[in-house]
Amino acid sequence: MLPPLTVFEPGTDGADGAVCALRPTSTSSRQAREFATTTLQGWGLDDLVDDATVIISELVTNAVRHGVPPYAAAAGDAPIKLSLVRQGAFVVVIVSDPSEDDPKQRPADDVCENGRGLHVIEALSRAWGWTPLPGTGKAVWAALSVH
Repeated sequence: MLPPLTVFEPGTDGADGAVCALRPTSTSSRQAREFATTTLQGWGLDDLVDDATVIISELVTNAVRHGVPPYAAAAGDAPIKLSLVRQGAFVVVIVSDPSEDDPKQRPADDVCENGRGLHVIEALSRAWGWTPLPGTGKAVWAALSVH
């Protein structure tokens, strides 16, 4: 059974956690994938890399597109944070951004080129969801089972 999200510590850095701050740029997803690959391989979890990097690409792309106000992107800040947390039989991928808007799953459409990200995350993860953060912002997370 998946523990409640409250037991995960987004932002924990150490043996069971790793954090990467991201600026909202066109290279953010690539940077996040490289960080996750290095981290997961360092933890000996090579078998999670493929699914985790697809999930991370979707979450970071959504954060860049929908989670960062234009003034934050222009300021050059790093308002997006990717956290990887090992918790028992799970690795939880958490992407936080300053938006308080909840992620919305859209109906899949055969003709649209985008809008399937949350469906992909749902298919690849054991569970996913989002949590408002204290103050402002949200964290969107997806849990992967460690095999």
